[in-house]
Amino acid sequence: MEQQINTDKRKSNCLANDLKGADFQVDAIGIGIAASRGLAWLKEQEPETVKDISRSIQALSLWDEPASILIEKLISMRIDGYWETETPINDTARACIALSGCRQIQTEILQWIQKEQKNDNWNNSEIDSSYALISLADRGIKNETGCQWLFRNYGKEWEHPGTTSLIITALSKQDKTRYGDFIKGRANWLISKREDGGWKYIATSNLVIQALILSGIGEQEITPSIAWLLGKQEDNGSWKDIISTTLSLISLKMYLDKFNSGSE
Repeated sequence: MEQQINTDKRKSNCLANDLKGADFQVDAIGIGIAASRGLAWLKEQEPETVKDISRSIQALSLWDEPASILIEKLISMRIDGYWETETPINDTARACIALSGCRQIQTEILQWIQKEQKNDNWNNSEIDSSYALISLADRGIKNETGCQWLFRNYGKEWEHPGTTSLIITALSKQDKTRYGDFIKGRANWLISKREDGGWKYIATSNLVIQALILSGIGEQEITPSIAWLLGKQEDNGSWKDIISTTLSLISLKMYLDKFNSGSE
């Protein structure tokens, strides 16, 4: 068994060596160094938007870093159970996901998200619906009508790496068994669209990496993209901005938790 694991890791490293970022160490040590640099940069930032604050809380919490000040700031921005922004469903779901990860979620937030579902979906949007379903799943709340809406309506107009990744993530968290064939098919499609290890943009690439990890795709397929991601880190430790940096930190932690633990 140990010999097979070592063989698989060598295959993954060979794939990574053919792509950009190949000179970066794709193991617990190399990822840990990159994460430490990214976290140091993130701690110096002062996020202001619900999106930036939520992603910062999520990244810090995953890496067991304190986030109490940001949590208080995020909660203080809430009005009547939700966050009143230009995209309230999207941002409220993101905030819910972040707070769930550090056990700070409040019932009225979940109730608001559920109340906003109309005609099986949220705002007639695949993006809003995906985020809403992810936020509910993180609290163990199943929503089959929302899942079915995404599944039934998926088509060419939604065939974009970022959009498809959010849908895969939502369905994987809601009911991976029931939607397994769809998830596997879309995961393979995402891999077919990879170029030089990534999917053009850092933020989009992170959404794809996270979806692939949740989908059950093997380490050999994901390692080249982790190598690419490590190669995109700036000299100051960031991945250019708060969103790209927090998403990168989340992806790296998910990768370590999934494959360094030996889970499948």
